[in-house]
Amino acid sequence: MSSTDETRTLADLTDGIRVAMLTLDGDDGLEARPLTVQKVDGDRVWFLVGDGAEWLGQTGGSGHLSFVDDKTWVSATGTAELVRDPAVIEELGDPVSGAWFQEDQSPIALRIDVEHGSWWTAPNAAKAAIGLVKAKITKTEPDIGEHGSVS
Repeated sequence: MSSTDETRTLADLTDGIRVAMLTLDGDDGLEARPLTVQKVDGDRVWFLVGDGAEWLGQTGGSGHLSFVDDKTWVSATGTAELVRDPAVIEELGDPVSGAWFQEDQSPIALRIDVEHGSWWTAPNAAKAAIGLVKAKITKTEPDIGEHGSVS
């Protein structure tokens, strides 16, 4: 894997990735859960969550996000904050997101203000295999992807 000084935007890196794993500090250590990404706006990632979720007390501190697709991995860390502004919640809503909330719950917005992160990419499996074989033959380190920072 080659390291690069290339910095890419969070929106560019996560374009098309609809689910992120959010990890927060819980009572028993780190706790992760998948959440549907409603919006990536600059260095902010927005989710809608049910206001009755038992883990909401863990927000208000650091939040860690992981995004993955078939060739890209993104890890980002920032501050998690609940937003109860009805205009924000309405803007983030869509016809599908309402299906996730139980009848006795209302949606609230969860915003992660990303402070720093890293990304990795890898080619498809065939190209990676060729890179590994080439490295073995030439006794060099395999070049099977890139790594950089999130802006």
